[in-house]
Amino acid sequence: MTVNENVTQFIERHHLIQRGSRLLLGVSGGADSMALLLYFEKKQREWGLELAVCSVDHALRGKDSSEDLNYVACFCAERDILFIGKKVDARAWSHAQKISLEAAARALRYRAFAEAMDSFRADALVLAHHGDDQVETMLMRAVRGTVGIGRAGIPVRRPFAGKTLVRPFLSQTKRDLERYCAANGIVPRNDPSNQSDVHTRNRFRKYVLPFLKKENPKVHLKFQYESERMSEDESLLNELAKAQLKSVTLKKQKSIYALSIPDLLAVHPALQRRTIHLVLCYLYTNQQLQPMHQPIHIEGLLQFLHAGRSSGYMTLPGGLTASISYETCMIGFLPAEDEVSKPIKLTIPGQTDCPSGTFEADALGIDFLKRDALDASCLIFDPADVSLPLYVRTIRPGDRMRPNGMTGSQKIQRIFINAKVDRNQRNRWPLITDSDGRILWLPLLKRGIAWPSPRISEKKEYVKLKFIPFSGFGRTQA
Repeated sequence: MTVNENVTQFIERHHLIQRGSRLLLGVSGGADSMALLLYFEKKQREWGLELAVCSVDHALRGKDSSEDLNYVACFCAERDILFIGKKVDARAWSHAQKISLEAAARALRYRAFAEAMDSFRADALVLAHHGDDQVETMLMRAVRGTVGIGRAGIPVRRPFAGKTLVRPFLSQTKRDLERYCAANGIVPRNDPSNQSDVHTRNRFRKYVLPFLKKENPKVHLKFQYESERMSEDESLLNELAKAQLKSVTLKKQKSIYALSIPDLLAVHPALQRRTIHLVLCYLYTNQQLQPMHQPIHIEGLLQFLHAGRSSGYMTLPGGLTASISYETCMIGFLPAEDEVSKPIKLTIPGQTDCPSGTFEADALGIDFLKRDALDASCLIFDPADVSLPLYVRTIRPGDRMRPNGMTGSQKIQRIFINAKVDRNQRNRWPLITDSDGRILWLPLLKRGIAWPSPRISEKKEYVKLKFIPFSGFGRTQA
């Protein structure tokens, strides 16, 4: 079967291209991408396609890079295909972002593709990754320890720039595409850097792939089949893990997850791992970071949870932390201690935000004696009995207060222990102090001053403070 027939069958089986589509082809001038351009030029009339080509000069090989771009531009001009050329400085971007040259080139290339898609109003970006690329990618990721859907290698399609990126050549080998170019009189450009042992992929290509092909000339099809089945399996397991994550989550914010340890450990180990993987991916992504964890980190976290400790702390890549307090595991990017403990002046009347919630302050008269709506989240006081202004801050070493009704003082830390307050929340629990530093209130737990007892004949105003905690804050362990 010819390349044309094989590729057409692959496209139809995976529903990659719709008739009448506007396609942007990523073309570098090498054999793979020139075969891609040739294939779609042949299909253009039959499928009613509108084509454009984007070629990116990464400025890494001087004159040769420019000539690659010019080669593709001339090829497109001869065939009346819209050409979009882009030039980027991959080396400068690598230094600025402190990433590898290869990663910088890829980032800039895909940015250029996204811009070209927008200007051409393309329905899809089409790239020439082939079966050999798939084998190399899956092997590299297996050796690296990639987890989740990444183990499946290069996807046939994925979302990109609000549209779709498709790869119709994953059933073909590099040799297939080189022969296709030769049979059609195409002399592709050659990038010598593809032979350098500096790049990991090149080492797999030169030393591992030939051995596998000797054992099985169709090994690329086996890997592609496995990739597609893994993608399907991972999709199902991912949906199950998402449902499981909802059932074990106690608290969810942009930078923090609180999980119920007993609920998480009660599910199948496969879902435990995938649930943790989802949490870590969410947290990294919310910080605009690429996920940094490997299987070793997931296994380490599971061992941490299975140890049965009442408290503990561990670090994960990129500043992520996990801590245990009783039956809760808190995973996230926690704010710096100085940001948490800095006193915040309360707005009275008005609203004041703090790291754990919001305080609302209102003036009220003697009818506050109707306490139907008053609970541990409220404090009422006579402004004449305190030193204004008031502040909200968090615990400091040695902090004590005299709870209302007691003759002596009590350590704040002891109050937390007696109330079984989650260790992860103690350093973020709000304390209300007056301007003299006296602790007036530990919201939800203890008051340091008595309720006012005004006479009915008095005409004065009091202040009511109400603490509205963020979702999940204030949970205690029985």
